[in-house]
Amino acid sequence: MTDSINLVDEQLLGPITINSFGDNYFFNLNRHAFDKVSAGALFDTKFGEILFNEDELNIIVGTDSGMLLRYIQSKPLPKGTRYIFIEPDSVLLALKANDLLGELHERVVCVSLNEWQRALQNFKVADYFYIDAVKSVNAFCAEDDFIDEYAELSWHIAEVLSQLNWRYSAELGSEAFMSRQIHNVADNRMPAKLLAKAFLGRTAVILAGGPSLEHALPWVAQHRQQLAVFAVSRISRQLLAADISPDFVFSVDPTELSFDISKEMLNFSDKTIFVCSHHTVPTLVNQWPGILLYLGSRLPWQSDLNVKNLSSAGPTVTNTALSVAYEFGFSQMILIGVDLCFTREGFTHAKGSDEQLAGPRFNLTSLQMETNAGYMAPTSCDFAQAAQALSRQAKLLNNSGCRIINVSEGAARIENIDFKPLSDIQLDDEIFDAGIEAAAKLGQSKDQFQDFDAVLEELRRAQYQVRAIAKLSANARQINDEMYNPEGAVISFYDKKKLDKIEKKFKREYREFSKLVKKFGIRSLIKLAKPFEDEDWSAEEARQLGNVYYNAYLEGATKLLGLIDAAIERVAARCQESALQPDFSLLIEQARKDRGFGRVRLWRRRFPPGQLSTAIESQFDELERQFLAVISDRNTRHMARAKDQSSLSAVKKRASLLFKHNKPSELADLRSALVKHEQQEAAISYRCLVEGYLAELDKKFDTALDAYQQVIDIGDGMLEEALARIASIGVERDDPQTARLALECLSQLNPIYLPLFAEIQRLQGDAVSALDAYATYIRQFPKDILVQMKLAVLYVDCKIYDGAEMMLDFILNQKPNYESALVLKRRISDMKVLG
Repeated sequence: MTDSINLVDEQLLGPITINSFGDNYFFNLNRHAFDKVSAGALFDTKFGEILFNEDELNIIVGTDSGMLLRYIQSKPLPKGTRYIFIEPDSVLLALKANDLLGELHERVVCVSLNEWQRALQNFKVADYFYIDAVKSVNAFCAEDDFIDEYAELSWHIAEVLSQLNWRYSAELGSEAFMSRQIHNVADNRMPAKLLAKAFLGRTAVILAGGPSLEHALPWVAQHRQQLAVFAVSRISRQLLAADISPDFVFSVDPTELSFDISKEMLNFSDKTIFVCSHHTVPTLVNQWPGILLYLGSRLPWQSDLNVKNLSSAGPTVTNTALSVAYEFGFSQMILIGVDLCFTREGFTHAKGSDEQLAGPRFNLTSLQMETNAGYMAPTSCDFAQAAQALSRQAKLLNNSGCRIINVSEGAARIENIDFKPLSDIQLDDEIFDAGIEAAAKLGQSKDQFQDFDAVLEELRRAQYQVRAIAKLSANARQINDEMYNPEGAVISFYDKKKLDKIEKKFKREYREFSKLVKKFGIRSLIKLAKPFEDEDWSAEEARQLGNVYYNAYLEGATKLLGLIDAAIERVAARCQESALQPDFSLLIEQARKDRGFGRVRLWRRRFPPGQLSTAIESQFDELERQFLAVISDRNTRHMARAKDQSSLSAVKKRASLLFKHNKPSELADLRSALVKHEQQEAAISYRCLVEGYLAELDKKFDTALDAYQQVIDIGDGMLEEALARIASIGVERDDPQTARLALECLSQLNPIYLPLFAEIQRLQGDAVSALDAYATYIRQFPKDILVQMKLAVLYVDCKIYDGAEMMLDFILNQKPNYESALVLKRRISDMKVLG
């Protein structure tokens, strides 16, 4: 029986079917998605205008049997827009073999995963990222993933695009980074360089957010007086719970998500020193209650305020902490929680983090890294790249006389970093307090950095320059409009000279700030290079070229001016904080604007209860309440994202992938993860499915059947998976009764199983039932010639020659030269002659 039925191969894509609207597609890719509504109507509803904007690069996973690709090509393609469709290898081959892709437009490609990076380069992905115009969507077939081929593909594409977006934004001198830098100028007052070489020969422990952190925290607490403790801001919640106060806490990320992850750091005492990049998210910077040391330059333009300082080395906050530890003079760095891989169950971060509370991550790709213990652990693309960067950094520090140790067995094994368990770590007996030593050193120079007057003067200088550029840009825009006739020809060379004069002012008189303005208008300026235009400029477009250029200048100047104006207001508010009689209404208004409610704690240190009016105290109380509400709120965007990655909906796909690739160890890890999932009742059926897969791989078929039966009894959305495995076990064990019952149920769930059900009926001698099953299938899929041939052969075996000939005529009507049908028809004629 095993030679006659192959459940996997025969059900993968299913037959090509045609719905009542004339749409052709592989049935098992889309099943009933297009039964009641045409593909075009569904595509209009799902994608609407989102795939038809100008100057965009659309990355689309799946083509819905080529229909989505043909749908896009049936419409006028937007100017400057390109499309990359990505299909699994098996699907792409089938689409090409059945000519379902058609002739592709030069701005549309359909490729496999192995080819998509080349397609990105050919379609100038960097240029699209520079203007924030890369979009990723899933076709219906990729979202449903009935064939278990799209889930991992989609996860991988999303990870890679996220990395590329970050990389290209950084290359561009991202506007977001510079915006944060200007925003923070009022609070970035003391450069980290002040502590250079302050701790020569000492040992620092660097605590990060990997899963191994919790096991090492008791050791850190035990040896707290022998170590300088560096901590990344995202583990503040865990450190507070363990009653460990770090000497230095680090943050470098400019995004609001970073605040969600790190906000508990604002509950550390003022003995902890905050070391941050100049572009760190302002809500951490402006509410910090203690000493703050900034990294990098203070302003994004040439200024006397930009003193010599330590750089904000990346790409991750761990890299930054390691670099700063070296610059501060530490010679031995012990890494804890720097795992850069996940636990085998799929937990990505330390106990107590949003990610751990949300549950193990299930949307994992097949990417793995070897750990210090020698086993392979899952990881992500960004972690894998971070490991490479950390290795390069460690090599440089090793060459400078530093030693870097990772103490976790479960951390990724990284070249140039030694692995040594905590029990083998040797520390000096000398007791020292890095925080006190640092505060003493910084206290000597603290007053010299209260330079608000100098900051205001510099900001007003910039304000004057940028206002002038904005005025010139608006003037140039008007001149450019009046300079051309309707055909795009220059009609006033006097106006052309005016524009040349303005351009010279940009390059000479306002050279420094013109460059900065361009960076804020860069996304519009990039379009002038026409990197994604496929046609020459028309006369009208040539006429508009100057407008685009000067609009970009004006846009950049307006953005920059808004940031500078806001920074001036912020510095003025900081000046008030040190005034003898502060304008509290101004302070409160600024705190509300910046969502810096926590600054009220600084004000209350200077003005204890009883020194202020009841009205002011009441407003202070309200700010305090708002601050506490923000800090205690766990329903953040970051938590929502963490829960999405831990959604049980991804388990079925991951389990199927691991089973298909014969990975029992990873399946066992997945089972362990499900045991720890917070939604235990919902996880039961998934756990039973995984247990069935494990038992089947171990050839324990009775145990597997029991597990699959539990899935069926629970009745969740995994009936098909369980029944398919039961049928397969029946075939494997030559148990036709089990296989027949399972296939009978399957054929009622999904008609693509009808030919398999018919075949097992035939093998059991029930030809009538087999004929009925084949006929039912062919009525639904009248173009599946292979199954039609099987039915014709069965008719012959049953000596029902008229039925066989009718079936063969039906086949030959579709394919007149189909050799197999012609041969069988001649054979029937011979048999009739022989009687």
